[in-house]
Amino acid sequence: MAGEIKTSISLQVAKGGAAIATGTLSGQIDMAGANMANFTQVVSTAANDIEALNVPADVAGDVFLVIKHNGASGTLTISKDSGGTHVLSKIGFGEPPCLLTRVPSSTLYVASSTAGTPIQAWISEA
Repeated sequence: MAGEIKTSISLQVAKGGAAIATGTLSGQIDMAGANMANFTQVVSTAANDIEALNVPADVAGDVFLVIKHNGASGTLTISKDSGGTHVLSKIGFGEPPCLLTRVPSSTLYVASSTAGTPIQAWISEA
């Protein structure tokens, strides 16, 4: 089957009389892998502690990943190294979920500026 992975994004910004809008941009991708999952995780037992994202063991290789900040405050930082120096995205409280495409599943880390931040994630092999 073709086009098993479907994504869509849009961005609209308006300030001071200026505005931009992408409209909805979407695409379909053939899925080479077979594994996918959704899960929740509570991030950072103490503020700014970095920890591995709890990617299920059967999900491997490059992945498509959506992460949603379900906490009441703070900022999530998603990185690809345990030191948090290669930041892939930041999601503030109340901001839309983050979509990452074709990132390595084995090196995904997350931290929160607030201890005990719940997140929800959806992940699929590319």
